[in-house]
Amino acid sequence: MSGSYKFIDHTADIACKVSGDTLEELFTAAVEAWRNSVVEETKCCERESKKFKLKASSKEQLLVDFISEINYYLFTKNWLFNLVLELEIKEKNDSWNLSTEIEGMPVSQDVEIKQEIKAITFHQLNIEKKGNKYSTLLVFDI
Repeated sequence: MSGSYKFIDHTADIACKVSGDTLEELFTAAVEAWRNSVVEETKCCERESKKFKLKASSKEQLLVDFISEINYYLFTKNWLFNLVLELEIKEKNDSWNLSTEIEGMPVSQDVEIKQEIKAITFHQLNIEKKGNKYSTLLVFDI
């Protein structure tokens, strides 16, 4: 099973419910929801990959940091995320660690930005595990 997301009505912001069988699936679905919120569907031409690691005190902080990093790449470095190639999340010594490799491309005239995400918020963000499924509500400040 793969992660999923569903947009919901939210005043002045973008909100979506995100779920996955694993934390990795939830995080992957979350960045896919972010991408769908900011750009129209594009064909990836020149593909590149980037690797990075993040560390946070909670899984919620880690999710915000992960999406914020990808948002930073688009709006500061003009590089658009397309696909999560590898993603590993581990809890160790009261901290959460993420290592990832993502695929993307430099932004060109072919990329149509729908709207700019100012911030990934903590509003109602609470990653829960019910049964065998992780879920949370994500709110993007536009």
